[in-house]
Amino acid sequence: MMNRSPWKTNLAIAFLLFVAGSIFARANMAPATTRAQAITIVRSIINQNARPCRISRTNSITAVAAGSNWRVTAKVVMAASGAARTESLVWTVATGQAEPASQIASEVTSGCP
Repeated sequence: MMNRSPWKTNLAIAFLLFVAGSIFARANMAPATTRAQAITIVRSIINQNARPCRISRTNSITAVAAGSNWRVTAKVVMAASGAARTESLVWTVATGQAEPASQIASEVTSGCP
């Protein structure tokens, strides 16, 4: 039978609780970029490329938390192929950077060459 002092046992328990708490806190951290910032970043991309991509109107932009990132979806009216159509463009926004998550968002981000 081991003879441990109570303070060592209490110290070990306190350490384990600290480690578990920090892991839990890190897993539940809010995204570094706010929802409003994520929407603003995507709106800026759309506004910059509206003319070359023939975007006539933005109907909506929504952002949903996806882990530590935001999944931002914009519904826009485009006439890239001649007829005006409503398209859904999707980006993943993290730490102030938007990465296209759909082919059409990629095209809009690059200015619709």
